Amino acid sequence: MKGFVTTLITTAFSASIFAGVNKQNFDFVVGVDGTWAQAKAAAESSTKARYYIFLPDGQYDFGRMTGDSNQKTTFSRANVSLIGQSMDGVVCYNAPTTEGIGVTATLYLKKGGIYMQDITLKNNGYVNVNASANRLVCLQDEGDKNIYKNVKMLSGQDTYYTTKAARRTYLEGCEIHGTVDFICGGGQVYFNRCLLYCENRANDVITAPGGSGEQFGYVFESCTIDGAVSDGSFTLGRAWQQKPRAVFLNTTMKKKPSAAGWGNPMNTCPALFAEYNSKDMWGNAVDLSQRRSYYTCSKDGSTANFNPVLNSWEASQYTIKNVVGSDGWAPDVDATLVSARQLASNGNMLSWNDDENAMCYFIFCDGKYVANTTQSTYMVNGGNVNSVYTVRAANAMGGLGASSNGVTLGGEIVPPDTLDNPGPSENEHVFHFDNGKTSMREGTDKENVWSCTDDGYTGYKWEISSRDDKPVLYGNDVTYLGKTYKTFKGSNGAQAKLTMPDGVAAKKITFVGYTNDAELLSVLSEINGDSTVYLTFDRNTSNYASSPAMITYEFSEPVCKDFTFTFSVKQACFIIALDSEFCDCVKKQSGSDPTSVDLTISDEMGNSEYYDIYGRKVSQPTAGKVYIHAGKKVMIR
Repeated sequence: MKGFVTTLITTAFSASIFAGVNKQNFDFVVGVDGTWAQAKAAAESSTKARYYIFLPDGQYDFGRMTGDSNQKTTFSRANVSLIGQSMDGVVCYNAPTTEGIGVTATLYLKKGGIYMQDITLKNNGYVNVNASANRLVCLQDEGDKNIYKNVKMLSGQDTYYTTKAARRTYLEGCEIHGTVDFICGGGQVYFNRCLLYCENRANDVITAPGGSGEQFGYVFESCTIDGAVSDGSFTLGRAWQQKPRAVFLNTTMKKKPSAAGWGNPMNTCPALFAEYNSKDMWGNAVDLSQRRSYYTCSKDGSTANFNPVLNSWEASQYTIKNVVGSDGWAPDVDATLVSARQLASNGNMLSWNDDENAMCYFIFCDGKYVANTTQSTYMVNGGNVNSVYTVRAANAMGGLGASSNGVTLGGEIVPPDTLDNPGPSENEHVFHFDNGKTSMREGTDKENVWSCTDDGYTGYKWEISSRDDKPVLYGNDVTYLGKTYKTFKGSNGAQAKLTMPDGVAAKKITFVGYTNDAELLSVLSEINGDSTVYLTFDRNTSNYASSPAMITYEFSEPVCKDFTFTFSVKQACFIIALDSEFCDCVKKQSGSDPTSVDLTISDEMGNSEYYDIYGRKVSQPTAGKVYIHAGKKVMIR
């Protein structure tokens, strides 16, 4: 286990701000209890005071599963907790065909009391570069007292749309990406320690508030502004309607707006656009001396004149309680997570220290969801002695706290800080330009076929199948799960084919890389004959290296022998992470299935060769794993 074996140390945890919660399990785990569509239907028909939904890491096509004719999903129930396993691992997306602020939301929340954590919302709608507007909303938020923690929103124009002026919303640790007015609308909205990311485009505008007499409007506290833009090329916001307000407090500006800071009004002048204590990325004060203080608007004839720099007393009035909690609502308390547990194993029994503030506990094995329980123990049924188990505690809203240490059923302790980059899963292999070689397909004069040369994987290859004149080339390096790989350069619009050995079926494929263009983004537009997919490679040549785009496609059923895929719009550069399993392709051809052989337990290793269940020769078998040896299925103790 990566060489990390330590002694279990029990630590003391500070007293919680809660008075204890009622123990209960989650109501619905997507992929275990049913589909996302079934989870949504169950929540909307439930009479429970609060309904809890968990989404394990994966890609969820909201648009196709629960969207309307333009792939907009409307969630009409109040008091629901939507909890993901991880912000980057749970991606919920849609692909509307018609742009518009009111018709494109990946998720439209009509009611209040929503708690969402560790989820990415992504709008893959088509961007027409010649159109005057490309309004593609990720989250249309119409409820009161909604909380978003560690939620990422990926789009361009109008990414986050807050629609009701009198409603209150709290965001903490979120990421909002976009280009034009990508935070827009009304309400009292408190952004606490969020990342505002300006995507690559000329004249980005972060906010377009549309107020209606709110005392505070949009409040950004200790947020960070960054992006694929240059200093001075964007503004903090522009007034949309009804004399809006927006303030930025204690902002870290890794990218700085124009000297004026704020743009021209659209329909009216702002009531207040102001800053306090803005710093650059090194902690130096940003020069606010040229910030805009006077506005005129020809549409309604209004004017405005105010000081765009708050003093310390004025800034101190923008507290969470004043902005959204005048009636006692404390969203920052609701968003407080339960601390990491200390996990131990005794044979197949897992145990950890209980916490009165934990509603329940989630058990994971090698990063995959296993179960949730209200107890502080869990008996593993079977299990691999080398697999790593972890536990996370859920607070009263369902939000999962940090992972415990890891343990194996053999008693090893794995420190939490070694769990972040576990590498590819056991059944996943990474194909990149440097672990193979190119060749010419028969009858062509271009090296349009790439074949893997890794030991045990020589039967895998991919080729540009629909174009004889396009070779497989290499692109720049990207980082995936802590390792650096050289990418392939695909051919824009040309269909490719990936071929696997007999007896192997693809379960899931992940493309990791970037779009080889500074402005437009490549799209996975077809895979295995499914031309309804529309998944965007959302990193381009300005920001791909350490944080590349990642597209994961899970096949509805395992695919044997080969499958096609096509990237369109612009050239994609990628590596391939393929998750496969043994299939009956060999069984149909040879009449035998190695996995159907009765299992033999052995204390000693034999002299002849061992193979894993995928037919790959293994030089050194590992205790606790199953192998094919001398025609038998064997596990070494």
